[in-house]
Amino acid sequence: MGDLQELSSIKETILQAKVHVQQLEDRLKLLGLAKTQVESSAHEAKSTVEKHFQELKEAICSAIDTRQRELLDRVEEIEGESLEPLRECEDVVKNSIIEDLTVIEEGEKLVEASEVIAAAELKSFCDRNNSRSLNSLPEVPPLSEVPCILLAGLDPACITELPEEIGSDGYVLAHAPVQVAELRERPGGVLASWYEIEDDDIPEKQSPAEYRLQYCCGRVDRVTMNTTKFREAYQGQDTCCTVKHLKFNVDYSFRVCCKMVRGWSPWSIPQVARTTLLQHEWEVAEDSGYSLSNGNTTLTRTSPNAAISVLHSSKSSLLCGDLVTFKVNGTGKTHRGDGLGLVLVQEEDSILQRIGAVCVGSTGVVHVNGKEMTNQLPALAKGTTVTFDTSKVPSDPKKLRVSITVADRQVACEWVPGGDLSEHLYFAACFVHKGWEITVE
Repeated sequence: MGDLQELSSIKETILQAKVHVQQLEDRLKLLGLAKTQVESSAHEAKSTVEKHFQELKEAICSAIDTRQRELLDRVEEIEGESLEPLRECEDVVKNSIIEDLTVIEEGEKLVEASEVIAAAELKSFCDRNNSRSLNSLPEVPPLSEVPCILLAGLDPACITELPEEIGSDGYVLAHAPVQVAELRERPGGVLASWYEIEDDDIPEKQSPAEYRLQYCCGRVDRVTMNTTKFREAYQGQDTCCTVKHLKFNVDYSFRVCCKMVRGWSPWSIPQVARTTLLQHEWEVAEDSGYSLSNGNTTLTRTSPNAAISVLHSSKSSLLCGDLVTFKVNGTGKTHRGDGLGLVLVQEEDSILQRIGAVCVGSTGVVHVNGKEMTNQLPALAKGTTVTFDTSKVPSDPKKLRVSITVADRQVACEWVPGGDLSEHLYFAACFVHKGWEITVE
C-alpha cells in the first residue's frame, strides 16, 4: 500500500516537473524574444544615428562650402567691376607721362643746341606740342568713391551655437515615452488606455500633454509596424479612447505616441486585442412605430403608437460590470412612459418603469424596479449622452451598482435585477411620441 502511494506521489511529481519544464521553456522563449528585441532595436538605433549624422555632416559641409563660394564669388565680382575702370585710367595717366617725358627730353636737347639748330626745327617742335594740353589732367576718382570691399553679417554665434545645437540633437530612450496600458473589449470595438513612463533620458514633453492613437488590422510587432499602414484613431489630451466599428473576431494592433518639444515621440510597441464582442444593436418588431438605421445602432420613433412598446437590444450583449452609452440625436414630446434603461430579461411590457428594470426617463426621472428615486438627472435633450455603468456589489451577489450619467450629472443606485447576474444584460428604450432618435455606442 505504501509503495502505491509513493509511486502515485512520484508520478505526480513527474507530471508537475513536466509542467514546470514547459513553463520554464515558455519563459526561455519570452527571454529570447526580449533579447532579440533589445539587440535588434540597438542595431537599428545605431544605424539610425550613423545615417542621421552622416547626412547632417554632408548637409552642413555642403552648406558651408556653398556659402563660402557664394561670398568669394561676390568678392571677385566686385573686385573685377571696380578694377577695370581704374586700370583704364591708369593706362591713360602712364601714357601721358611717357609723352610728357619725351617732350621734356626733346625740348632740352633743342635748348642746348639752339644756336646751331635752324629756326624751322624750333618752330616745328613748338607747333607739335602747342596742340597738347599740358594743363589738363585725367579724372581720378577719390578714395571715398572707390569700392572698399568689406564683409558684414557674419554671425559669430554660428561658431558657438551650431555645435551646441548639434550637441543636443537627438536622445536615446530605453522605452517609448508613452505605452499602451490596457486594451479592453467593447461591443464592436476596443477601449484603449495609455500612460507615460518615467525616464530621466526623456526631454521635456509638450504641456499640456497631447497623444496620438493608431490601430491596424492584424497582429503587428515592433519590426513589421514600420511597413504596416495604421489608421489614426485619436489625437488629443485624453489618455483613453474607444475605437468603434471594428470587425468581429479579428485581431487589431494598437500603438500610441506623445507630443515632444521637437515633434512626436517614437511609437510604443504595438499591443494586440481581439474583438469577440458583437456591436450593440437594437431589434425592432414590425408595426412598432420605430425604424432602425446605421447598422441597427440608431432607433427613430417614426410614428406614435397607442400601445407603448419597449424596444430591446437584439441580444444580451452587455456584460455585468460593463457600461453602455446612448446619444440623443433627436427629441420629441416627453411622456412619463419614456425611458432608456437596462433589463436582465426581455418582457413584453409597455413601459420600462417596472420591476426588473433600471431606467432614466425623458424628463430625467430615475426608476429602479419601478420605484422613483429622489435624485433626478437633467432632461434628455438633443446632443445629450446617457451612460449606464454597472459593477457588482461585493457584499451582495444579487445586486448591481448602477451609475447613470446624463450631461455630466450622475446618479448611483443599487439594483436587484432578480436573476442570475452571470448572464448578460439587455439595454432597452421606450418613447411614445415621434421624433426621438437614439444611437447606442
